[in-house]
Amino acid sequence: RQQPLTEDQARRWQRALEEVLPNVKAGDALTGLYRPGAGAVFMQGQRVLGEVADPLFARLFFGIWLSPATSEPALREALLAGAGRS
Repeated sequence: RQQPLTEDQARRWQRALEEVLPNVKAGDALTGLYRPGAGAVFMQGQRVLGEVADPLFARLFFGIWLSPATSEPALREALLAGAGRS
């Protein structure tokens, strides 16, 4: 489990995601780009949807799936397969 959020962080990050991410339907694909020390950029195809310029948000958001402390280690391993980790 990752570090707990304050209510203020949760509200700000929820608003940021609601502003950036569109409603999606089956078959839609979104891409999130982790920018260490800067935040996260979200895309749909080649179109940039927006950015959340908060390094802590980005680390915790992508950590849901990629952190060594994830609650889904098998999914983490599948996502990182072939990523050239050492």
